[in-house]
Amino acid sequence: MRSLLLTLCLLIACKASYATQTLVFPHSCTTGSSIVIAAVGDVILHPPLQQKGAQKGFESLWKEAIPYIKSADIAYANLEGPMAPGLNYTGFPLFNYPPSLGSALKESGFDILSTANNHALDRVSIGVDETIASLDKINMAHVGTRKLGSQQEMFYIMPYKDFKIAWISCTEHTNGITNGDNQILYCYKKNDKQWILNKIHELKNQVDAIIVAPHWGEQYQFTPNKNQIHFAHEVLNAGATVVIGSHPHVLQPLEKYLTPDGRSTFIMYSLGNFVSYQGTPKNRSTIILLFGLTKTSQGTLINGIRFVPMYMENRSDTISLKRLNKNDLAMHYISNALPMGNAIYTTDIVTNPECF
Repeated sequence: MRSLLLTLCLLIACKASYATQTLVFPHSCTTGSSIVIAAVGDVILHPPLQQKGAQKGFESLWKEAIPYIKSADIAYANLEGPMAPGLNYTGFPLFNYPPSLGSALKESGFDILSTANNHALDRVSIGVDETIASLDKINMAHVGTRKLGSQQEMFYIMPYKDFKIAWISCTEHTNGITNGDNQILYCYKKNDKQWILNKIHELKNQVDAIIVAPHWGEQYQFTPNKNQIHFAHEVLNAGATVVIGSHPHVLQPLEKYLTPDGRSTFIMYSLGNFVSYQGTPKNRSTIILLFGLTKTSQGTLINGIRFVPMYMENRSDTISLKRLNKNDLAMHYISNALPMGNAIYTTDIVTNPECF
């Protein structure tokens, strides 16, 4: 309990000084094979975004993000809701998107989507099945759910270059809709949580890195709760490399975490929204997180992080994600969560991958 309280205090205390900080990892310039992974938060399409996507293509919603996404070796997003053709396409509280959204994400450079979140069952079991079918049709990797009757384990191993990256995605809840067919992986339910920890123990000697993507926490809160912190530390102690969270719809802090076995890891407690129609500045301030991995004879190391500050413009005739400049007011919300010395403002992401 003391360490948990200390972590909470450090997260809160760090806010005031984040604006002048730069986060550096101890092995940032170790030589070896390297890759860069991009991660964004919730792709949550309220009706105005769906209307623009239908008229101008969904990629028009995040056009300014595409150069960063495509420059990364692997790119991840949380797909907040089902894509079930043949059913009505709707917004909150029960989302459903056209499959062309998946195609737009793939064409924009995304490689893997989480499908485990509180809206995963908005179209019940058929929505889960149709979403998976839509993603499989375009060869888009996905993690966190499975088809009705499937016994497939809910993790995904992605080969890239000489890397094998394991992905595990889970959700805290599904808005009270019962997962009677065991199609969703939950973060905190006893059996599911134990499966996650066991699977990490099993995979850590078979892959080069394990990324856990939980959908968790309290909406609109800037700090993680004790359950988030405890779960993140558990999975990292078990052997995971990185934790990238979603669901609060605002940015929550990045925490650098040293595991008992001496590995430097990190947690991004919430990536916020990627694209949405939520109206307050805190919900519209977001980032593209970029982190580098280097494969060495001693194992895979995190060689550094960068992030691109962005803002969802959705209260004017323009509905799209915009890059931020250093002096934009929305930087207030970003600097409360991330060390601004790691921010980047150009599309020249990586000049030397071994010193990311």
